[in-house]
Amino acid sequence: MPQATRRPVTAPATDAPRATDRGLSLVREVADHPLGRSLADLARAVGLSASTALRQLRALEAAGFAARRDDGAWVPGPELMRIARTLAAVATLARLAEPVLASLATALGESAYLAEARDDRTAVYVAMESGTHTVRHVSWLGHTVPRRGTAVGRALAGDVDADGVAVREDAVENGITAVSAPVRGVHGEVVGAVSVVGPSFRLCGDTLVHAREEVAAHADRLSRLAGR
Repeated sequence: MPQATRRPVTAPATDAPRATDRGLSLVREVADHPLGRSLADLARAVGLSASTALRQLRALEAAGFAARRDDGAWVPGPELMRIARTLAAVATLARLAEPVLASLATALGESAYLAEARDDRTAVYVAMESGTHTVRHVSWLGHTVPRRGTAVGRALAGDVDADGVAVREDAVENGITAVSAPVRGVHGEVVGAVSVVGPSFRLCGDTLVHAREEVAAHADRLSRLAGR
C-alpha cells in the first residue's frame, strides 16, 4: 500500500510578524531607557512573560542591540548606540523639519519656518519653506531675531496659549503676524519652534484660527519625528 504523505506542520502566518513586533518593541523600550531597565519592567511593557522576554533580550544581546549590566538591568548595546550616532549625524532638526514645513506651507499658503535658540536672548531661523501666495514673507531664513516680545521667543520658552501656540503682530516687522509653536525633544524639552509668518491683513479672523491649528499640529508632528 502506498504510504500516506505527512505534510509538515507550519506555524500560523501571524506568528513571525507577532514575534518580530515584540522584538522591535523590546528594542524600543531598551532605547527609550538608556539608564537601564529591569527584565520584569521590560516584559511588562511589551506584554511578554519574563522567560520569553529574556529569550528575546538574549537574541538582541547577541546582535549588539542590548546589553546586560552586572546589576541585571538591560541597556542599549553597542550596535544600537552605533546606529544612534549615525542617525544623529544626519538627522538634524532642520533636516527632519523639511517635509513638515513643506506640508505647513502648502496647508496655509504662508511661509513656514523652523527656529532654534541661539542664546537666551536671540533665535535663528534655520529652515524655511516658502509660501504659495504672490505676496508672501521670504526674508528670515538665516536671520537672528530677538526672543523677547516675539512669537518664536514665546514658543522657545514654552510660553504658549491654551492651544499650544503663540501669536505676535508687528513684533519684528510692521504688518507681519507670526504664529509659533514649540517643538519638543525626547524628554519634553523645547528644542525648536515651528512658525508661520505672513502679512497681518491675511493672518486674521478665521484664517488666523486655522493657522493656529495647523501650526500646533505640525509642531507636534515634528516633535514626534524628533523623538518625543
